[in-house]
Amino acid sequence: MTDTQLYLAIGLPIIAVLTSLIISLVHVSGIREDMRAMRTEFREELREFRTEIRGEIGSLRADLNTLTGKVIEIDNRLER
Repeated sequence: MTDTQLYLAIGLPIIAVLTSLIISLVHVSGIREDMRAMRTEFREELREFRTEIRGEIGSLRADLNTLTGKVIEIDNRLER
């Protein structure tokens, strides 16, 4: 076996493995970026949802206070 054949027999598999590892790292990096984007989008939507829910709860509290006031008025009228 000549030196060239030895270098090819050892070098080509090493180059193939290194190329495969580099491609895998690029894919993993892309997946991580996608996950970060999804996480950021989810957090923004969650913030919007929380704000909307807080507004709805505030509206319900106002309605409940109005109804409570009406019940108190009716009670006061019935006591007279």
